[in-house]
Amino acid sequence: MTQYPEVILARELELCYVNVSLITDFDVGLEGRTDVPTVTVDEVIKVFNANNERLKDVLMRLIPAIPRARDCDCGQALQGAVIS
Repeated sequence: MTQYPEVILARELELCYVNVSLITDFDVGLEGRTDVPTVTVDEVIKVFNANNERLKDVLMRLIPAIPRARDCDCGQALQGAVIS
């Protein structure tokens, strides 16, 4: 996933957001290259499962660190926007 259109919609709603990407297939887009080994389904599943554990850890540390009051400009992202 590219986070598009989610990032556009979050901005339109003046929401704060963050992207967390979990890469599972390191050879994507490199088909035909002889110097890059092909990734198997088993390897993708293994990395996916490991990433899930890492994601849980990140979320458990990140969520409590989110401030209750925003001090960023996200809430005024569209102030002064021109809609025609």
